Amino acid sequence: MKYAYVVLAGVMAMAVTSCKDTYDYDGPGAQDPGAFLSVDATTLKYAAEDAQILKLTLMRTNVGAAEDVKLTCDNAHFNVPSSVSFSADEAKKTIDIPFAILGGTTEQVTISVAEENATVYGVKSATFTITRDFVWEYLGVGVYQCWLFGQSWEQDVYRGEGTQMYKLTDCIAKGYDIIFELTEDGQHLLKPIAKQETGYVHPSYGMISVAGRTTDDGKPVDIIRDGSVIYLPTTYTVSAGSFGAGTEYDALALPE
Repeated sequence: MKYAYVVLAGVMAMAVTSCKDTYDYDGPGAQDPGAFLSVDATTLKYAAEDAQILKLTLMRTNVGAAEDVKLTCDNAHFNVPSSVSFSADEAKKTIDIPFAILGGTTEQVTISVAEENATVYGVKSATFTITRDFVWEYLGVGVYQCWLFGQSWEQDVYRGEGTQMYKLTDCIAKGYDIIFELTEDGQHLLKPIAKQETGYVHPSYGMISVAGRTTDDGKPVDIIRDGSVIYLPTTYTVSAGSFGAGTEYDALALPE
């Protein structure tokens, strides 16, 4: 049986997390013809389902002749065109730059106007920090057994794309997930299980949280792996203390 006391929902599309840094040309272009970048933000976050497209505005101070403006890029995950063509009367171009990064990762990329095409007005080089939220791959239905409640139930299991990070959705209460990460070979914890609210509110003690156990000298206790079953060293706590975890393990039987 699962305990559903609290429902928490949140959906976020792409969020811009930096302050606005807009670079616009307003000087006498005839003195130094050339191109520059106009950038609204340099720190961007994309939801897992968002198209991996970075939009960039390229401007030039001179018009009247067709021109190819060369660009450079220092990150192969970003498909920046080697040059952008302007017609004779064009002063501004918006470029869609496709990129491909794994969910749950952050990449930096510096995009620059080539020296021979740049003007001293505006910005010729910009560095972007791009974060993409995890893409969670559905593995199927497993079985979770919780020592605190002495019960087991069918459990949806997800794994982060390209990782050994597991997510157990709505594990003890709806809207609350349990997340942990294993080493590349799947045999050990990569890092201690972080403290996470379970969503179950005890009538006397309040919200119950789960975390990884530690030994008496403070070292994290590792998982026990038995084929497709992972035994998770867990402790359950409330603000007033713990429920006395000593050697208890929750068990997760992964989907076949």
